[in-house]
Amino acid sequence: MSDSAKRGFKVFTGKARCAICHSGFNFTDNGFHNIGLPENKDEGRYAIKPIKVMKGAFKTPTLRDIALTAPYMHTGEFATLEEVVEHYNSGGKKSMGNLDPNMRPLKLSKKQKADLVAFLRSLTGDFREVTAPELPVNN
Repeated sequence: MSDSAKRGFKVFTGKARCAICHSGFNFTDNGFHNIGLPENKDEGRYAIKPIKVMKGAFKTPTLRDIALTAPYMHTGEFATLEEVVEHYNSGGKKSMGNLDPNMRPLKLSKKQKADLVAFLRSLTGDFREVTAPELPVNN
């Protein structure tokens, strides 16, 4: 891991507070959050669970192999990890009359943002081909 990625991990778990929602071995809490996407018109989880806090909320994705999954967000509105980090740094926009209480401006420096992106890129590993086993036929 590069020194930048190591510093980015400290930002991730500290000042940026990413680990509140992106935790555990898979870097997700499997929860639903409205992160204040400005172009979001989709009610998200609210359509299934009509509770105000679920309005505009979407499942927290894993960050594993995140560098391979652009565009980002359910809307596809961010093309780069830098744009994603900038969105979180801004604290998001109140959308659908609701914003997750953990969303707030982060006030990260340019270097902290670059280090955070370096950490996120480090979560992408080498591709491993997996061959499904041949199952016996049950007659």
